[in-house]
Amino acid sequence: MLKEYSISEIIISNSQKEPYYIGTFEDTEAKDVDWPHRHNFFSIVWFTDSTGINVIDFDEYKIKPDRIFLMQPKQVHNWSYSKGSKGFTLVIANHLINKEIIDLFNIVFIDLPLEAKSHLKILFNNLIKEFNKNDKLSETIVISGIYYLINQLKRFALELKFNEKVKPETALKFSKLVLETLSQNLSINDYANRLNITTERLVEICQKSYGQSPKAIILAKKITEAKRLLYFTNKSVSEVAYQLGFTDSSYFSRLFKQKTKLSPSDFKST
Repeated sequence: MLKEYSISEIIISNSQKEPYYIGTFEDTEAKDVDWPHRHNFFSIVWFTDSTGINVIDFDEYKIKPDRIFLMQPKQVHNWSYSKGSKGFTLVIANHLINKEIIDLFNIVFIDLPLEAKSHLKILFNNLIKEFNKNDKLSETIVISGIYYLINQLKRFALELKFNEKVKPETALKFSKLVLETLSQNLSINDYANRLNITTERLVEICQKSYGQSPKAIILAKKITEAKRLLYFTNKSVSEVAYQLGFTDSSYFSRLFKQKTKLSPSDFKST
């Protein structure tokens, strides 16, 4: 079974067991963990000096100087970076990420423009100083600083056209709801009812925000989760199909092969 870690389970440097941690990449002491693994928190890692590969949900991304990675809970994560890598790391508990800033984490990485670097470096360093003070005001100041930093990253992302537009709240709620109910065989109408909108309105929102139908979005998320379960657990194809709400494992296998060009069994053995 793929191990999922909390902040306190993975970062030794977070001695106070706060619902967040911020520090330099090179000075952050982490525990020995299983690779690959998942986190139950959000993380932002800015490599100021490094090379390598970051693997997130089976996709490889180059690690290079001044690239910031944004990772969400539940994503399968593995990486390999050069010796002496430098940068900043920020991790934030799930409950601290509100609806105003969560859409930033739909972006995998941001390559910082030159004019952004000095400003962000000041923000990170100030947050580290405040985190290390750990007095009565620290938590309030750090959380406010985290929100400010994330909103600055949103601005850079928008300016760089990594995120063409901020997705409406309902689209984000739908995406989150799908992830939370992958094991349930819910209909599009069920999702619409939970979001207090009509089925037609949900279809319209999904097409406008993601360029896909709700059914296609649900299936894509189920296929991604199926890949995780097949590759990183000992579950059989039938068990994976059942866990993802498929009552017919043959139907699940046909869909999986249609989307990945491999049968679930072949994917599991690769």
